[in-house]
Amino acid sequence: MSRHSLEPGFRLLPRDHPDRALRLRRLLMAVYSYLLMWGGLAIGTRLGAVASDLPHLPLLLVLLAVNAVFFVIIRSGYSERFKDPSLTVAQMLVGIAMITLILHYARELRGALLCLYLMLMTFGVFSIHRRRQIAMALVAQSAFTLLLIYEWLHQPAQRQFTLMFSHWGILALTLTWFVSMGGHIQSLQQRFRAQRESLLQAHDRLARIAVRDELTGLYNRRHFLERFDEELSRVSREPAPLYLALVDLDHFKPVNDTYGHQAGDAVLQRFANVASHCLRRTDVLARYGGEEFAILFPRSHHEACLAAITRLRERFAEARYAFAPDLRVTLSCGLAAYQPGDTARILLERADQALYRAKSEGRNRVSMDPIRE
Repeated sequence: MSRHSLEPGFRLLPRDHPDRALRLRRLLMAVYSYLLMWGGLAIGTRLGAVASDLPHLPLLLVLLAVNAVFFVIIRSGYSERFKDPSLTVAQMLVGIAMITLILHYARELRGALLCLYLMLMTFGVFSIHRRRQIAMALVAQSAFTLLLIYEWLHQPAQRQFTLMFSHWGILALTLTWFVSMGGHIQSLQQRFRAQRESLLQAHDRLARIAVRDELTGLYNRRHFLERFDEELSRVSREPAPLYLALVDLDHFKPVNDTYGHQAGDAVLQRFANVASHCLRRTDVLARYGGEEFAILFPRSHHEACLAAITRLRERFAEARYAFAPDLRVTLSCGLAAYQPGDTARILLERADQALYRAKSEGRNRVSMDPIRE
């Protein structure tokens, strides 16, 4: 059983909710800090550094109970209904109340124990925005101020105004510095996130450029040849049907010459769109060069390939264009089947010869290489 498991089927830190698990880890870190603090207070009461009447055990039990409630709310996912699913502010408010109570019982250690407020503020550096950090600092300063006023009113003889004011000033200056540094850390964190997002977007663009034709969005020639080699390696190990089709758009140059290159680009994009809807997801469609395209048909038989190409040819011929409603562009295709021992060059040559025959026979047709499975 995992060290985070209580019983089969239940985990303290859920694997299927990584964000929720991260929030729970932060909460467990806070509980660990409370346990260390309690241990120090227990030792301090025995050594006389902290007032002996400090209720450190009940205080610990209350803290554990409150954090158990926080754990249940976060673990159940209920906290995700709130703007702050980590319940950071609520946890910090509980911590401020606890620290203020501890400072009331502190003696010579009060000056040193003021750093507990800073430990608490650290909890919110990466979780809450700067305005909330300022608000939490003001709450901590206000809590300590109220403690000093209470002690002055109830025990004036035992309190030295100079020392109390010194503690108040030290806390104010320290919290101000901490909030300033926390804001700087958050700015760096936001800048890092923005840079990381920019790098991820740039990586995605580069990855797309590496395998895609910019105009049509189809695979480019280099990637197609890589996939071609992979398919040839596969069929050489595990014999299976493999067909290659070379497609060329008929009389494409006159389209560019008559209507301009933007019109030619629109025709190429229309072909890519029509072809993407006529082929299977497993088929590999690429722009091979200019107005020429290549299609790989893995694990497909002659009749299925011929039917797909015929469907593509007919639908593409039916396409109409806004820049020239009467324009009708057709395609010619050469189809060749893989034969044992074929290399990429041999299969491409056979498909190219079949394409040449389709063009010489009048275009707008599919020609099959005579060698079949």
